[in-house]
Amino acid sequence: MLATLDEGGYDFGEARFDLNDPADREILRFILSQALYGEATGVYCGKSLYAAGSLEAARFYLRQAKQELAHLELFADIFRGLGLVPLEAHWVIRLLSSHNNYYPLKVLMEHAIGEGMVLDIFKDILLQTLPDSDPRVPLIKKKLRIVCREEIEHVAWGEKETKRLLKEKPWLRTPYYGLIELQMSVLPMLVRAFEKRAGKHPVLVHLPGFLSHVRARVYAQGRELGIVPAERPGLFTRMFAMLYGLMLFVRSQFARSTSKLEKIYISELGLDGSPGSGGGGSFTSDEHDDDDKAHVVSDTPAALASAAPSSRASA
Repeated sequence: MLATLDEGGYDFGEARFDLNDPADREILRFILSQALYGEATGVYCGKSLYAAGSLEAARFYLRQAKQELAHLELFADIFRGLGLVPLEAHWVIRLLSSHNNYYPLKVLMEHAIGEGMVLDIFKDILLQTLPDSDPRVPLIKKKLRIVCREEIEHVAWGEKETKRLLKEKPWLRTPYYGLIELQMSVLPMLVRAFEKRAGKHPVLVHLPGFLSHVRARVYAQGRELGIVPAERPGLFTRMFAMLYGLMLFVRSQFARSTSKLEKIYISELGLDGSPGSGGGGSFTSDEHDDDDKAHVVSDTPAALASAAPSSRASA
């Protein structure tokens, strides 16, 4: 996955939206509405605290829930600043953003792949194509860069957990691959609403190229995770993997979260006296307090505006 905001990405060149054009405002309204919905459902990561399998996981989901709540308010500020009213989320976004109680699918589909594609949209489309000449845009871009840095953290967690689960359960590799193929097959449906205008609009004309870029990046990410084969399999193999993945996804909809921390907390805290115990880390209470204070400060809208870097557009 991308290590910084300045690495890789699709190049939109000089294409920019016109925030005074009603048609462009409607397009941005659609894009931002999907982002707003994604951040609203992202708050549900707090539900994963119940099933956290380690103190490390519990800390991550606590931190992410706080960040997603801050992102939700941030996008609400963007809507107010641009004078826009949100739309209902597209069905593809609803599907891709749905919470999954089955942990192996959650870390792959929500964190590694899902938030990776969200990062593509924020980093490549919004940060590049919002015009710096508009006085409202520099502050919006400052906020978006903070969101992007935190999304990179979420994706990294999903990739780390996916690799760990593949070592524990190698059989997941086939349904994982099938789910990636399924997600890539529904992705084009998200941009069909703009097909009629795509050939005339300076930004929308890039949609086919951007879509190809996202798909190529996801496949590369899947290869790095050990899920996607180096050479794309034949149709029969892909269909089998997609069916397997779909069956696992359907089964996951009936999964129920079960609590774990009250069963493992002594070992996680390193209090059971066994060699190598204490996997939960050795943070002191002061370090936890400092971390919480830092996130409370950084999550406020005022701090988002003041603590961010320059408003230079980056890819």
